[in-house]
Parts: sequence; structure tokens; C-alpha cells
Amino acid sequence: MIAMSCISHVNAQWSVEHLSQARAFPGAIGYLDKVYVAGGYIQASTGIMTNRVDVYDNSNDSWSIDSLSSVRGDVAVIAVNNNVYFAGGSTNGFGNAKEVDVYNTVSGIWSVDSLITTQGACIPVIIGNKIYFAGGTSNATNGVTKVVSIYDYTTDTWTSDSLSLARFGHHGAVVGNIAVFGGGYLNTSSYPTTKRVDIYNASTDTWDTASLSQARGNIACIAAGGKIFFAGGLVSVGSGVVSNVVDIYDVANNSWSTATLSLGRRSIATATIGNLVFFAGGEQRFSQNIPCKRVDIYNLITGMWTTDSLSVPHDALAGAQLNDKVFFIGGGSYSNNLLNDEVEIYTDHAAGVGESFLNNLFTISPNPSNGIVTIKYSNSMTFDFCIFNSTGQLIQSGNHIQSECRIDLRQLSGNIFFITTTNGTNILTRTISVMR
Repeated sequence: MIAMSCISHVNAQWSVEHLSQARAFPGAIGYLDKVYVAGGYIQASTGIMTNRVDVYDNSNDSWSIDSLSSVRGDVAVIAVNNNVYFAGGSTNGFGNAKEVDVYNTVSGIWSVDSLITTQGACIPVIIGNKIYFAGGTSNATNGVTKVVSIYDYTTDTWTSDSLSLARFGHHGAVVGNIAVFGGGYLNTSSYPTTKRVDIYNASTDTWDTASLSQARGNIACIAAGGKIFFAGGLVSVGSGVVSNVVDIYDVANNSWSTATLSLGRRSIATATIGNLVFFAGGEQRFSQNIPCKRVDIYNLITGMWTTDSLSVPHDALAGAQLNDKVFFIGGGSYSNNLLNDEVEIYTDHAAGVGESFLNNLFTISPNPSNGIVTIKYSNSMTFDFCIFNSTGQLIQSGNHIQSECRIDLRQLSGNIFFITTTNGTNILTRTISVMR
């Protein structure tokens, strides 16, 4: 049984910023020291969208405004190779789009491309040199699609594949060469939910299926520590029951387990930094459209769950992560047109317990580095370490290290890494910057 408690995190703090325009279901991502917040519903009940893009610059704590080529909500946002892709989405009146706005972070120039078909709220993942945009709402029969639009950003070409079921309100993530898409609604009329999980292995170019422990739509998902977490969601429209179940897929072991959130809810925002995984906000009472403040936090190292709170209730919000910060952005409600402009930021410079103890024993140097760092432990006891990339994916680990070890990060992509060192129950996480 996983313990649940409510504690504050060492060297962590909350702050609040504000968008230039309140909105629900925006798309968001943190990339290259900026957070991009794109589109969203500005009148949720009538399906009126915006093309506004708010850009937060972490280097100088400032905001600027840009625009998509068209108004859209439920925009899929993903970034790679100095480009940010804003794909598909819902159009005014709850139609669906296939435009892909592409922002080049080096030149500052926008261009427009197109998905294979209309896809609102599609799920984007990156494996190798390809971006996969999976499923979503569509102008096709039943209002949903099973199309996976695949973009090869090295050759600038599009191909397509298919999920086993057409659906939206699903979610997915990737670990290594494995992409996993789970849950969702099978149409846009009666909204039946599904347990179906599609698993794509890019190494063999093959698909397999599995099942969640419980069917649900508006499910949240995030990859962290080599595992993929499917959290919360609406069990069925008829019952109005929102789930507190977290289905956890261990990719390396091809095994499933479950945990529980402290509060059932749908449309949760997720983000991760270091060894912490966040499940924030969401709608806790479906029939009354009541949003909540609750944040459940899972520690990958200790296996412990804790809780925290946003400053105001958020439903239909977005999550993003950047360096040592996670962002929970906007939100709103269909029924009463409640819209949020708050951006709640959790900054954690060194997440974990026992930091002051370890600070006197551990040195991790140099920082910044060229990619080679040395961990030294002044005590004769052994220690363990885990290295996570900026998206929270476990990329390297070591056990029972004696006094000192040398780590080479030069062959890994990215400039920011989190190194968590443990000795017994004492945990220290530090951010490592790699200069390339």
C-alpha cells in the first residue's frame, strides 16, 4: 500500500503569473528556456476559440504575445530540433482543424503545414526523427478518428498509421522507442469510454494492445522514471463518476500496476521535474462542473505520494515543465464559462528530504560542464544515483557506488539534467547544465 501524507517540499515554492487572456484547454510546452501557451476556449459553452500565444521567457521572467494562423482550442503542442509545432485542434463552433503552425525558435519565423486529416485534441509524441499525432476529434463519422499523422522532420514528409480504435479524450506518452496511448471516448454523441491501450514499438514498427484497469475519458498521462502514468478521468457520462485510479505501465518490464490519487477528477494537468511527478487540478464533480485545487505529487525515488494545492481551482488546464519549474496554466468550465488566466508555477531547486545532510557530503562538479561530471561522496558509505532528462525520463542510474563516480552526458540530447543521489532515506536532487 502506498502511503499518503501532506508535507511541504524542501527548497520549493509556489508563485502565480497571469496569461494575457483567460482560456480553457490551451496547449502548452516548455522548450529552450521558454514556455509557449497556445490557443484555447475563450467561451467554453459556445465553442469560441482564440489564436493567442503567450510566451514566457524564463531567462528574464517576462511575457510576450504571438499568434497562431487560426483560432483553435485543444491544440497539440510539441517541440524538437529548434521548432515548436502547434497541431490541429478544435475550431469555432466545435469543428476540427488540421493546420500545423510551426515556429522556428532560431529565426523567429512562422510557417504552416498540415496533418493528414482533421484532428482536435490529438496526442503528440516524438520517437527518433518522427512526430506522431495520434487520434482525436474529427470531422469524420462519429466525430473521432484513429488516424496517426506521422511527420519526419528530417525529410519534411508526412505518412500515416492507425490506432486500433478511433477516439478522443485519450492520452499518451513515450519511453525510449515505445509509445503508449490509453483510454478515451469512442464518439462525440453518447461519449462511451474505453480501457483500450495501443502500444507502438518504433524499433519493430509494430502495434500491440493492452487494457487499463478502468475505462475512462479525459484521462491524464505522463512519462517519468521509465514508467507511463495514466491518471484520473471520467468513468462514464451516465454515472458522472470521476476516477482516482492511476494505471502505471513499466515499459522495461512490460508490466502494469495501480495507485490512487487523493481525489478523483478528470482533465488533470501533469508535469515532472527531477524525481517528482505532478497531477494538478481537474474537475472533481462532473455533473456540477466543479474544478479543484488539488495537486498530487509522486516521488519516483521514495514511492511516496504527497499533496499540495493550487491557489485557485483549475479545470481543463495545461501543464508544462522547464528546468526546475513546473507550470499549471489556465483552465475553465463548459457549463458556467468560468475561465482562468492564472499560471501557477512550482519551483523546486532541490526536491527531496535530507538535503542539508547530503549537501555536506556530496559534491557534483563541474556545473555547468561539457557533459562530464563527477559525483564525490566524502563518507566511506556507498550511494545510489539516478539521472533524469528535462522531461523527467530516467536515462541513467547506478547502485552501490563507492565514494566517487564519473558520468558522461555528452551523447545524450538536451542541456538540462537532474541528478538525484540517495543514501539510505536521504535524498538530494541537483540540476546539471551541459554547455554544448
